[in-house]
Amino acid sequence: MAPPTPLRVSVRTANEHRLDTRSPPVTPRSGFSSVSLSPIDDKRIDQVSLHQDLSAPLEFRDSLEVQHDSHGKPFEYGRGVWSVVYKASSRPPSNSSLLTPPSSPAPGNHKVAVKSPSRRDAHVVLDAEALALSRISLFSGSDNYVVPFHGYIPGDHAIVLDAVPLSLATYIEDKAAIAKQNMSTRTMFDPAPGMASWKALATKLIRGLSWLHNTPHIVHGDIKPHNLLLRPLEDEETDFPFTPLFADFSSAHIIAGPSLSAEKNQPGTALTALTPPFAAPELLTVSSLTSLDVRPTPAADVFSLAVTLLAAATGDLLLYPGTSNMQRLAMAREGHRVIEFARSGAHGSRVPRNGLVEQIIKPALAKDPAERINPTDWLNLVESLA
Repeated sequence: MAPPTPLRVSVRTANEHRLDTRSPPVTPRSGFSSVSLSPIDDKRIDQVSLHQDLSAPLEFRDSLEVQHDSHGKPFEYGRGVWSVVYKASSRPPSNSSLLTPPSSPAPGNHKVAVKSPSRRDAHVVLDAEALALSRISLFSGSDNYVVPFHGYIPGDHAIVLDAVPLSLATYIEDKAAIAKQNMSTRTMFDPAPGMASWKALATKLIRGLSWLHNTPHIVHGDIKPHNLLLRPLEDEETDFPFTPLFADFSSAHIIAGPSLSAEKNQPGTALTALTPPFAAPELLTVSSLTSLDVRPTPAADVFSLAVTLLAAATGDLLLYPGTSNMQRLAMAREGHRVIEFARSGAHGSRVPRNGLVEQIIKPALAKDPAERINPTDWLNLVESLA
């Protein structure tokens, strides 16, 4: 299934003439190691002062080798509104510069993902995302909730991350296909992955959101199944044998603080991309979509995660299959009714009235953002339910 179509919102600023007008690189280049970089491994010195004073992203210091497919094209993990993510390997820089990278990775190389801009106006977006990831990475335990960040390559506006190929979107599609094959009166009222797996997923994701809001104090801004990656656990016997990790912080900002791009004296990006039905309804009004100042709030993150969990329960990534983009947008603007809309779909039986799925997600779907449950209370609620 194709990913939900995001609403593209171009970066509009009063300083557009200052943007770099060079074409973005078609692929990440080998030779990134030629830049003099500061070590990222020594960053946890004083978390409080670094969190307050960090004004530039932590830079990547190793060398990279982009992987290619059998046709010689750079291997892509995926594409988004602003970027392309390439498969690569990293290694400590050698004393001698390699003019031509080897055809296969050298022993001991670490698999990484390189997020590179796909359009010129994406530079400021990836700059801000790198700063958000730098801030997050300063806090102990970040690798348990966010895709590990290895550094930024400023000359190419490229972000280097751990390679985690499996997305929650793919997991949902796979589980939905299996559930369809095994459909029966015994299973039709359970979430597509199974009740135990779905509840374990919900618990881990809500715990991760609570950490993100309360420790680095970051709003993600675009939570959806495609922006959540699954790192396998060694113990495959658990109910949900993955660690879910938040990815794609291109819409992120600090809670109750200036935008990350503003801190860097760069033009702000406002709302960079929204994806109905996962975006909170207050962000989909005409006034919000045309404003340069409206940004996602913590309550918007809560709403988006609840809808993500609903999609995981029904097995429908679009939630409203068979509808047009405009119909989905209209329904998303009535997002507080999302459970009602989902129940009218082909897999609505998986969200029975007053069942566990509804009990967990309904408090996060209030129309008024101020009435939505906060992640800490939400986690307590999930853990209290049998």
